[in-house]
Amino acid sequence: MKVLIIGAGGVGLGLGAFLINAGVNVSFLATSETARQLEGGFRVFGVFGDYSFESSRYDVFESFKSVSEFDYVLITTKTTANDEITGKLCDVKSKLGSSKLVVIQNGCGNAEKFVKCFRKESVFAGRIITGFYRHKRNEVEITVHADSLMMGNIFVRELSGEITDLVDAFIDGGFDAKVSYDVDKHLWAKMLYNCALNPLGAILNVEYGSLAEIQHTRKIINRILEEVFKVMEACGFATFWNSVDDYMEVFYSTLVPVTAEHRSSMLQDIKNGNKTEIDSLNGMVVNLAKGHGLSVPYNEFIIGLIKTIEEK
Repeated sequence: MKVLIIGAGGVGLGLGAFLINAGVNVSFLATSETARQLEGGFRVFGVFGDYSFESSRYDVFESFKSVSEFDYVLITTKTTANDEITGKLCDVKSKLGSSKLVVIQNGCGNAEKFVKCFRKESVFAGRIITGFYRHKRNEVEITVHADSLMMGNIFVRELSGEITDLVDAFIDGGFDAKVSYDVDKHLWAKMLYNCALNPLGAILNVEYGSLAEIQHTRKIINRILEEVFKVMEACGFATFWNSVDDYMEVFYSTLVPVTAEHRSSMLQDIKNGNKTEIDSLNGMVVNLAKGHGLSVPYNEFIIGLIKTIEEK
């Protein structure tokens, strides 16, 4: 199996490590600086163990012009790069042949960007709830793992089983993964989780567990969740809970405790001077709310704070 991973950040290198462990032919498409660092190999360590890889065990590209046909192309970049990546992938579409695209990113609506150029039958989505922290360009720590990597086709659900071989490769490499015929519900479940914790953790520079323990931040979290759930239902989307109260019960009793020590990926972006993914998370909620005449003041306020921090 040949797999191209677009984005050699924390998620890309982390997932790539397990595929290499499984004997998969892995290539990374990375920035020039990251590509140079990967010439000396890379390391992934943390809750799944400690793995080091010599550069002879993978390939690295710096340009889309080097792309050829792969069995799978995994998109693991920040969502802020999607417009650029979509355009460049379209330019080399003929080289990709029958490659399947798997979009593994935060937020919802990301896979939809790629069907503008690729067939719905070949575009899959993945939901991951695993914490990756990149200490160096070639060193990634996996800090927490809350659930399996879920992958499936959100456009033609019955085709989800076509990526069973990729799921099996992750499992063989030591990473928990599953085929999902309702991956869209998993994506909205993560949307709820991320919208409540990611920006607030970045603004206050604290772990997720602290946000749930403090009365004032807990109130903000609850209002954000209520707004997201309201928008989700108005748009006809669904997840695994019938009400926001049902979700909150699981959120506080299970989801937050297992990720209590995790720090927001948005906080990492801010510290590194990078643009955050706020537009793909709370920003998407606000845009959907406007289309249905709904008021979401807590989400709007959180966006304003993050945008202010970005500009500073």
